[in-house]
Amino acid sequence: MSALVSAVLTLLEQILPLLGAGSTATQVASIIQTLVSLLPLVINEIQQVAPAIKNIIAALSANPAATADQLAQLQALDAQVDAAFDQAASDTDAGI
Repeated sequence: MSALVSAVLTLLEQILPLLGAGSTATQVASIIQTLVSLLPLVINEIQQVAPAIKNIIAALSANPAATADQLAQLQALDAQVDAAFDQAASDTDAGI
């Protein structure tokens, strides 16, 4: 499963520069929904994929097509990723 998740995240990272300022709110929403769908799958492997997710969130946040609601969703996703990463690090430190 991690290979598939990594492949999707890599693809999203490659697509983002192509969207640029000409992207639409619908395209931004589609990528956000993909991240929302993937997040439960990556929680267990968060340490490996967190940087890619954080890069995608940052790129979408900087996209002028992103609406205020989408920016709020991205902030919430960013907080979820941070929390999952911190939890995974804590579990690792505790030997779990």
